[in-house]
Amino acid sequence: MIRSGKKRFTLCRALRRSGRPHARRGAAVVEMAVVMPLLLLLMFGTIQFGYVFMVQETLTNAAREACRVGVLQGSTTNDIQQRFVEAIAPTGLDLGDATLVIEEATPLNPVVTVRVQVPFEKVNLFGNWLGLNTDRTIGSVCSMRKEGVM
Repeated sequence: MIRSGKKRFTLCRALRRSGRPHARRGAAVVEMAVVMPLLLLLMFGTIQFGYVFMVQETLTNAAREACRVGVLQGSTTNDIQQRFVEAIAPTGLDLGDATLVIEEATPLNPVVTVRVQVPFEKVNLFGNWLGLNTDRTIGSVCSMRKEGVM
């Protein structure tokens, strides 16, 4: 009886060992099906954040560049707009996508101010499939003192 018990024990053990990979074959697929949407959401969120951050920095630089042109003697509003368009060109945006407000310098206030705003929907890469609040804007402001005598 002891021998038959040992045989049965080793037979059951052998069956369990050989059956284990077959029993867990679908576990990896189920785990991937559960984890993959979370990983994709994290990846797309990171891409979206990086792109919005890049556009924000480009808008800040474009406002500074446009303001720098505006403080030079003899500059016009057209010169300021042209420099702004050149500076935001790498983002794929144009003057139609952005709201550009230029406050010219006066003898009482010798400061040139350039304000720029872009609706978030123009910067959003993946649309509003998450239901986020997209009626926001991103933008920047730059002010510099006019060079020379007014």
